[in-house]
Amino acid sequence: MRSTMTNLWHPVIGIQISDLGEKRFMFKFFHRMGLERVIKGSPWTFNNHLLMLYLLNEGEDPLRVPLILVVFLVQIHGVPQGFFTEALAHQLGGFLETFFGV
Repeated sequence: MRSTMTNLWHPVIGIQISDLGEKRFMFKFFHRMGLERVIKGSPWTFNNHLLMLYLLNEGEDPLRVPLILVVFLVQIHGVPQGFFTEALAHQLGGFLETFFGV
């Protein structure tokens, strides 16, 4: 994972990746620009597994952070012009909630 994500993200100065166990890793960026680029490029995956990213606050235990929410942007293609209404948006949102089990 270390070499793959480092090659993919190209951190400005460098990155330290620590395996915390329990399928958790800590990514420490040595320059804010590298961190911001990774956050803006979310969501990320590794070996078909979603990487849930969280910015730790000072003193926060990374093993106690509840990783339960990821924000996605969903694009809907093929809706004829004039047919995309608020009602359709609510229907699509309901479908996505059902599909993803939210």
